Amino acid sequence: MESIKAVMGNKRKVIALLLLGFCLISMVLGIAIIAKGPFDMGGIGVSGDKIAIINIEGAIVGGSSGFGIFGAESGADDIAKLIKSAGEDPSVRAIILRINSPGGSAAASQELHAEVCKARENGKIVVASMSDVATSGGYYVACGADKIVANPGTITGSIGVIFSQLQYSELLERYGIRANVIKSGKYKDIGSPLRNMTAEEQQILQDMIDDIYFQFVHAVAEGRQMNESEILELADGRILTGRQAKELGLVDELGNFQDAVDLAGEMAGIEGKPSVVEYGRKSFFEQFFGVFARELGRGVAETFLDSGRQGVGLGSSFL
Repeated sequence: MESIKAVMGNKRKVIALLLLGFCLISMVLGIAIIAKGPFDMGGIGVSGDKIAIINIEGAIVGGSSGFGIFGAESGADDIAKLIKSAGEDPSVRAIILRINSPGGSAAASQELHAEVCKARENGKIVVASMSDVATSGGYYVACGADKIVANPGTITGSIGVIFSQLQYSELLERYGIRANVIKSGKYKDIGSPLRNMTAEEQQILQDMIDDIYFQFVHAVAEGRQMNESEILELADGRILTGRQAKELGLVDELGNFQDAVDLAGEMAGIEGKPSVVEYGRKSFFEQFFGVFARELGRGVAETFLDSGRQGVGLGSSFL
């Protein structure tokens, strides 16, 4: 009996070691195949006639790109570096932002919008190509481009800003649960779900949202070369199809990704078929561990810097 147990124990150890070895080998292979820099998607281009493709997929967030609980996330730090790299590359004549994003953080969207404007200042043609959806923060980034191309059925628009919170103080009170909060200032726990918000606090948050909202409106008006009064009539959070957006002046042309490539090549004066180069391809391992590190760091920071606050953080509003 003991010999059987010993054999079974040895088998478990062997299996465990094999699994561990497999995981280590997978990690090494994943790191080895990480795509560094641009990836040529084909074409007969030569030096100086390239079109850089930069994908903005999923929610726009601060930090690094990766996979969040709701799917892919485009980290502003990573995407901004790609735009800057393409903007400073003398062999790149045009940049296409392939956007499939419902929006996200206000500040992160502004960072990408600013980098798009810098690329244009460097003499690059920038074309935004909208995929399934390019709303809110996704549209914020797009409006910095020279031209915007959308499919007729693309969901876009949603120009506006929102902040929301859960409020469950009555639920806690029902079960006799109380919270003790020690804070350095009267507004330090503003937005806490543990108590009702005061009228004064609501006004503070409303002023903050309005300020970001008018920044958004100004960026759209400037990018689309329209009056702010015209944008304000559309900036009530409504969503639009690509065709509706074109009729209202928020989109330049209707077409698919290839139409955007052709337009970019034409605007950049590229003769013949351009060399299309994709920037920022990442392996699964790079994305997974990138988002893991970001979430770990964010959790540690919130624990030590804001341990007294519970519920929704107010670090950024959402577009």
